[in-house]
Amino acid sequence: MFPFSVTQRPRLKSQQQAVAAIHEGSGYELISFDAEKLNVFAAEVYYCEPHWHSAPELICILSGEFSVTLGHATSLAAAGSMLYINPDEIHSLEARAPNSQLLTIQFAPNLFDELHPAPQLDYALFHQQESGEDLQIRSSVLALLEHLVHAQPSFTRIALVYQLLSSLATAGEKRADRQQMTFRKKDQQLVKYGIEFINQHFDDELNLSTVADNAGVSYHHFSRTFKKISGYNFKEYLTMVRINKAKLLLKDTNIPITDISYTCGFSGHKQLIFAFNKYCRMTPTEFRKSYLTAINSAAETQIMTNFCCLPLDPQIVARLRHLTPTSY
Repeated sequence: MFPFSVTQRPRLKSQQQAVAAIHEGSGYELISFDAEKLNVFAAEVYYCEPHWHSAPELICILSGEFSVTLGHATSLAAAGSMLYINPDEIHSLEARAPNSQLLTIQFAPNLFDELHPAPQLDYALFHQQESGEDLQIRSSVLALLEHLVHAQPSFTRIALVYQLLSSLATAGEKRADRQQMTFRKKDQQLVKYGIEFINQHFDDELNLSTVADNAGVSYHHFSRTFKKISGYNFKEYLTMVRINKAKLLLKDTNIPITDISYTCGFSGHKQLIFAFNKYCRMTPTEFRKSYLTAINSAAETQIMTNFCCLPLDPQIVARLRHLTPTSY
């Protein structure tokens, strides 16, 4: 994620290249890290479709409210909430209020080794009645963020990263449910298969029965599990995938919108327009005009990825400190 892992796609020179590019999608996201082995982003986010990545991450809600699906549960996360996402765990979120913003801290996989593996935790805080362990996590996040904003020596930074991981591990151990996590992994593997299958066959007349049959499970079991793990039912997720594929083709003004609708699996342009109005709050034509206006600017990222990055500055530190019940 960028905070849900954004990568810049090359400019597409032909319709054939554009159509080929939209078949490259996957629920797995490859996140790049620099020498610091850490990514920290603040962003206003509209929605993030179900995905997973090998980098564990901590999400802190700065403002607004999100519907967050993680593991087997969908919860409302308001300002002050914190969630730890395990490596390769499927998660998704959707803003439920205007100006819903969050801070994301991603930890590079090579921070860990066999003796010090990445924490596997059930940790989510959705209220303000916090334990000492919760307050320690907030303190560690604040210390790390202040360090990043003021660009202090990197040796201190790595110490703060491990201090935060240690705080998470301590809090998570007190809430651990090993049996539940084992069951979750089995369900997640099933849903990952479904997501990959949908991403490869979104342009077909795809239905839930076809995906369930290919996964080797019953229609009802796949339907329940997919909704529980991803936060979306099959039809909603398929529509979101098709919209995101259509966004790539809309960048090329030589491709008629009617052709785009069929290429992306919609039964007609009216269905594409309806879907865009629902998930993008604009029509495909308006989206195309917005992209052409924003091209070669920072706004292009916002239009194509459903979020807007915020600067990491003292104001973000102050907002996070305001959300912390106890001063340090």
